[in-house]
Amino acid sequence: MALDVYVGPLTLYYAGQWENMGQAEARERGVQYHIIRTRREDDAVTDPAKIRPALVDWQKLLSDALGSNIAEPLDWDEASEDYMTGRPDWEGYGALILWAAYAEHRDLVPPPRYVEFSADPAYKRSTAEDATNYFPHVIRDIDFWLPSAFDFTFKANAPNDDIATFGSSFTLLANLRTLNDTTWQADRATIEKWGEHRPASDGSLEDMAKYGFSDMFLLAEYACQRRLPMKLDY
Repeated sequence: MALDVYVGPLTLYYAGQWENMGQAEARERGVQYHIIRTRREDDAVTDPAKIRPALVDWQKLLSDALGSNIAEPLDWDEASEDYMTGRPDWEGYGALILWAAYAEHRDLVPPPRYVEFSADPAYKRSTAEDATNYFPHVIRDIDFWLPSAFDFTFKANAPNDDIATFGSSFTLLANLRTLNDTTWQADRATIEKWGEHRPASDGSLEDMAKYGFSDMFLLAEYACQRRLPMKLDY
């Protein structure tokens, strides 16, 4: 199952008025692309004009619930038609999480290639209840990053009423910059190049982490510049 990342107004996302990387490539090649979801949404509303008011109300409710925990109310433009997507896939995203976890625990030796991160010793340390994180908005199990500057993560109802974990796109971008500064020290042109070609599945953990980093860094940058939410899609 592919992992995409979407940055844009949630109205477009929930209305299905956006293309993931696979859809865009299929359209350019003139072939069909089928999305298989883990939950059926045959009765989903797809008219943006009907969806938008509910999402604006949800944004205000969430902002009010956060109250003084955030410096200013949540306020992004749900009428915007701007969006950006990337496809780090689970291996690229998971390798990035592992790379960050091992950057936090340098006494541990990282595996040479990507492994399922949930059972990894560095990941377990970084996600323990009493853990101190340098890269929390990279490592923690986050579904949405909101265009607001705060350090914590929290659980709340997503617009579709699922319980989701939320973080900050500004903190995510800061975490990614610090991770780059303390490990690779790559310039932006190099970071962009890392995302041009997906490494082989049996490639090194570092190469796969660089691939995932490239997508997440560029998407977080876009999310902060446009002040739009960022969301995992799978």
